Amino acid sequence: MIANNKTRFKRKQLFVSAKFQLKYVGLILLLMFITAIVCSYVVYYSSMILLAEKLANVYPQGRLIAIIKTVNFRVLLSIVLLMPFVAYIGIYLSHKIAGPIYRMERFLEDMAGGNLTSRLSLRKGDELGSIADKINLLSDSMKQTIGRQKASLTKVLIELENLKKLADSKPADISQFDNNIDRLQKEIKDLAHELDWYKV
Repeated sequence: MIANNKTRFKRKQLFVSAKFQLKYVGLILLLMFITAIVCSYVVYYSSMILLAEKLANVYPQGRLIAIIKTVNFRVLLSIVLLMPFVAYIGIYLSHKIAGPIYRMERFLEDMAGGNLTSRLSLRKGDELGSIADKINLLSDSMKQTIGRQKASLTKVLIELENLKKLADSKPADISQFDNNIDRLQKEIKDLAHELDWYKV
């Protein structure tokens, strides 16, 4: 992952992309709840059926029901108490995905607006680092290509200015004129070759 050592990003807020993160946390909580219900049913109720038969002879009926209700309450309470902790962990982990996505969106908007001077940097430990590397590679490639195209365009403009001066001079030197036209054609061909690299 490409990271800029000069720029350190600190987490100021956990919700960067609230819709994505809440959906992510909701799925985690739903999965946790379903897992808790299935585990409770398989382990707890299966064992309680066996224990109820054995304990029915030891405890009076009312005392056994009170014990079962207490255990049920504690299982539900533990699930309810764990939900905020699981939700916080889910938000924190989703931030490692939502944060980089948010930063990539802003970086790509800058690129679309013509700004190719910056680099995409992610925090250490954030996900999607390989995608950030590819985006930076694309940005570098575009910078180099556009730099070459600007240099070719500058040469074309200089040659056009020279041609204009030659045309205005009396008497015009035809051989010099031909040389400038040849150089101009070469620069235009080079520029066209650069543009052929893009598939549009």
